[in-house]
Amino acid sequence: MGTSSKELARKLRALAARQHGCFTAAQAVETGYADSVHLYHVKNGKWIRVFRGVYRFADIPATPAARCMAALLWTRDKNGKIQGFLPAETAEKVRSGTLPDENPVRVLVPRGFRRSSEAPEGIEIEIYTGKSHKTSKLDGLTVQIDDSRPAERPQRAPGAPLDAPDYYDWLDYQAVLCEKTS
Repeated sequence: MGTSSKELARKLRALAARQHGCFTAAQAVETGYADSVHLYHVKNGKWIRVFRGVYRFADIPATPAARCMAALLWTRDKNGKIQGFLPAETAEKVRSGTLPDENPVRVLVPRGFRRSSEAPEGIEIEIYTGKSHKTSKLDGLTVQIDDSRPAERPQRAPGAPLDAPDYYDWLDYQAVLCEKTS
């Protein structure tokens, strides 16, 4: 028995919600959408074609994070694995909300990165030449960790008491353990 279009939309929206409203054509097919209906949803105004094979729901705003996610999704390989990552500077601009709309999203890719097409307008591809790199997730986006800067320690307000574990935290912890076992 087939799946209703509302159920398909719900599944795809749940997936896209984790990806800033973006999804790939392959993800839509995995959800249950036929290839033949993608153009219909674009023409109908429900989906926006961001890049070849990458879409965004039209009712979700095109935020800097959504632009970055679409660029990362464009770098996926034939198995659907994202190959690229955002440089630390781009991640910082996304975090601070200062990534300009008119600038292309800069994405670093490994040396063996191959695509059958040129990078579309809106994406600037740079081959990462370092021997190794560390990445992390920033709100679902794969970003490079900048090892050249010391790790930032959380700042406390001046005069704020130091919150260290104490006897009362231990009691709370024991109470939680006792609740689970009974």
